[in-house]
Amino acid sequence: MDDLRGAWWRAPLRAWIVSRALVLVAALAAVALFGVPSRGVDSAVPEALAYLGPWDTTWYLDIARNGYALDGPSVGVDFTNLAFFPLLPLAMAGAIRIGLNPFVATIVLNHLALLGALLALQRLTEPRWGRRMADLAVWSTALAPPMIVASMAYTEAVVICGAVVAALLATRGRWVWAGLLAAPLAVARPTGALVAVLLVLLALASEGRAAPRLARAIAAGVPSLAALASFGVWMQRQRGSWHLPLDAQGAWDRGSPVVGLVTHLPGELWDIVRGITFMTRDVQITASLRDLAFLAVYVWLGVRLVRMGASRPWVVYSALALGVPLMSGSIESAARFGVLAFPLAWPAGRWLADGDDRRRRWAAAAAAAVTVVMVAQLRLRAP
Repeated sequence: MDDLRGAWWRAPLRAWIVSRALVLVAALAAVALFGVPSRGVDSAVPEALAYLGPWDTTWYLDIARNGYALDGPSVGVDFTNLAFFPLLPLAMAGAIRIGLNPFVATIVLNHLALLGALLALQRLTEPRWGRRMADLAVWSTALAPPMIVASMAYTEAVVICGAVVAALLATRGRWVWAGLLAAPLAVARPTGALVAVLLVLLALASEGRAAPRLARAIAAGVPSLAALASFGVWMQRQRGSWHLPLDAQGAWDRGSPVVGLVTHLPGELWDIVRGITFMTRDVQITASLRDLAFLAVYVWLGVRLVRMGASRPWVVYSALALGVPLMSGSIESAARFGVLAFPLAWPAGRWLADGDDRRRRWAAAAAAAVTVVMVAQLRLRAP
């Protein structure tokens, strides 16, 4: 898994090729063995790639073709595309406009975005922890089983790429460019604005007097605030309420932020306990156990991130990337949401570096096996 020879970009490139080939082969095999996902896929998705285009992809394509729904009164009760942010649908609409298949164009974009994220992560990590740790951090990110979403028509790959590149720019003093890059991420998904939070924290923790640090924080954070405000104003004028995207999450059994911890989380945890106790084969229980397991891994890595001496901005950002989605009171998709906490790649790389070759081989084999299982699971449950 480690590559200490040659150009710095070789490890990210190899990790990208190996990990994406694994997901693609697993997706092709799943179609051949199990058929298409149970909820079906959009007509733009080739059948051979059906496992890379189910679930949320259908909603994004619907927005790209038809715009946001008008069914305000049913928001939070019925499923509606108002729950999804506009960046990816805008990219899909652009592909449609120039005659490209919007799904295929998005898959290509996401694969390139992941490659960019891995290259940037290597450059961000090496000055802090050395080449060996950087290479292992890149491999652990690429082979992380929840990273199957980077091969799907989802938003995570673009947000991860933007987050790592923006952080790299910030650490090199390019605060304005970092802030401008973070702005579209704020309207990619609800947690995309956390990238701006990371940049602001890095600016406030940077060297120098208080006034210059505050100026850097403003340059890093204001563009994202402007992007979010623009989306909210558009929603208010065109659909009657700026908070419809948040309200619409209720149809997916998510509560209001923070309040959901009381209104939704206890019931979800009880359903898991009951499912385990009575040995149910409910697919929802299986998915919840998957997300609980990965959440435990993320917390373990977060503790290691603190112990290895990472500065506060990286720790706080990672905690927010994990904690904000949980504040709705649902652990559903926690595995997928956690991939945005990219600094957790550092303790993962350290853990691999501290072990021998056997540990690294077993870790790679386990990651590959779980990746295959998670791809197959897409037939019945969202990632």
